[in-house]
Amino acid sequence: MKHNLPPDLADNPVVWIRGMETIYYNSDEKKNSILINFQVDDRSFKPYYTISEIIEIMKIKYNQKNKYMKEIILSFDKLMNSWKKMDMSSDSVIYSIIRRISRESSATSKLIDQLAEKIVEMVNEIFVNEGKNLIIVLNATEWVDRPSLRVLNRILKLLPSSRIKLVLGFTGNIPSKYEVNNPFDMLESIFVARSRIFKRLLVEQKPLITGEETEQCDFSDFCYVGTENGLMSDAAVALITQNYENAFLACEKFLNIQNGESEEIFRIMGLVHANLSLYEASYSAFQEALKHEETGPKRAHIECLAALLAVKRFYNLDVAHSHYESALKFVDESDTLNKLEKGWILNGMSFMDTVASSKLEGEEKNKVLEAVLERELKALALIKMEKDSGSLYLKYNLLSNITFLLEISKDYRSALEFWKTAFTKLIGDDHGYLYRTGMLSWKAGKIDDGLNYLKKAFQTALSQKDRLDSERILYALGYVNLDVGNYEESIRNFGEGLKISLILRESEQIEEHIQGFLYASYMEGKMEENLVTLQDICSNFEDVLPNELLELLKKDTVLSSKIIVEKKLRHPKTKLSSYHPSVDLESVPEIDMNEYLIRNNKENDAISKIMIRS
Repeated sequence: MKHNLPPDLADNPVVWIRGMETIYYNSDEKKNSILINFQVDDRSFKPYYTISEIIEIMKIKYNQKNKYMKEIILSFDKLMNSWKKMDMSSDSVIYSIIRRISRESSATSKLIDQLAEKIVEMVNEIFVNEGKNLIIVLNATEWVDRPSLRVLNRILKLLPSSRIKLVLGFTGNIPSKYEVNNPFDMLESIFVARSRIFKRLLVEQKPLITGEETEQCDFSDFCYVGTENGLMSDAAVALITQNYENAFLACEKFLNIQNGESEEIFRIMGLVHANLSLYEASYSAFQEALKHEETGPKRAHIECLAALLAVKRFYNLDVAHSHYESALKFVDESDTLNKLEKGWILNGMSFMDTVASSKLEGEEKNKVLEAVLERELKALALIKMEKDSGSLYLKYNLLSNITFLLEISKDYRSALEFWKTAFTKLIGDDHGYLYRTGMLSWKAGKIDDGLNYLKKAFQTALSQKDRLDSERILYALGYVNLDVGNYEESIRNFGEGLKISLILRESEQIEEHIQGFLYASYMEGKMEENLVTLQDICSNFEDVLPNELLELLKKDTVLSSKIIVEKKLRHPKTKLSSYHPSVDLESVPEIDMNEYLIRNNKENDAISKIMIRS
């Protein structure tokens, strides 16, 4: 069915239309807009397919030698090369992916943000010079690959609503099934994965939904396009790009080839379900994988994944303990692979006991943490002389975890020295390393060192055009300077961080920086004059300010600003985040376990309640 967009929908920046095969715009709308109309014909969920086609259309409309177009092409190439150049047959890549039940998406999120930034710059320039806005029309949107949806949503988020219209046409009803009944039915899993991403986009975009109710979108005519490297490689690509529907297609393909007799397939299913927050389905998949691997290191590995899921997502330490004890039965120290798996088991048990220690106090808690440290050191000794990539990955994981354990124990000086000894030569110039070193230095009472490391971390992130981490580092700088009484510097840090968060249009971060800015101004005795500065900084961003803050800024009084000052400032994380929900659009765990363990105290018993409930 063909569909002309009704005139009364013109003022809404996002429109979703159900039951439409093709959407057309009339000529009057085209005159005032840069129109990109694309029919999604790929049925494989190939990563970045749709956004690559949109960029190709932009190349035709605008000379690719145009400075903005050149920067867009360069940014897109960086995004694609970040995973295309990885050796998916490499053990180091595979191990870094299949050991996680949670995502590590920070690097990709930053590249997506940089690509969106370049497209936004070009649109803003066109809008100013030609008085035109951007209209993107997608037909058969239900088939848009997940990575492309992230890029498109990021563009929409960063552009003022007056400069963009996004029209999404679905051939059927918008997918709306959020739980799986059969975790081994890949078609059902795809439908649920689609439902979850569009549910998140519904919250993000607040679209006007129109069109007639019709049958659900049909995904049965998929056409999988994989690599020649096998299931593990294809699944690794899907997990790296967070392209979960494509991962399910890979599992479907190999299920048919191997008649469902492979632990590898069910293990991958479990990881994908876990990334989608389908934890019961994930656990079922791991249980099925156990049926196809009766002994040996692989069996131990699956037990570890089930245990990790039990600790991090079910908060059930009894189930986790059972899986770890079972895992130990299937490994020895006879060769590299056995040592590797035993090392991971010991590492997992250490984390499990660390979580358990959060319910203890005093000497009892210290004894548990001491035993955990001994076990981590034992795991480290086990693989210390091994040179394979899997063992090296575990080694660095253990070193980082030992630092974390010392931090939990509030032995900040030891944590700092251990961290620096372990990682300075390896990643000493990385802003993530500099940030954590700065935060640990501050906690250890080395204030000047801490501030210097944080400043260097900010400059490094800024030089890499990393806006996401730059904003977080500035928040930490503002917080630390506020804590040590450097109020003028704190005001400057929060002010600069606010400018970035406004450009990124992140309401939560905006509120945090305004709160910090006002609190530091209050302590400095410059509340009234700085409130004027704050109003000036926010003057062009009223559409993204929370209502409470908008009302505050309209009232030029010291009294009204105390509404924000009286709230408690959020403590900055010791480590920069490994994922950015506003970019990757996936849900976050109910509890951030690392943050809970670092700041756990008697009055914070959220995890204890969940454990009792479980």
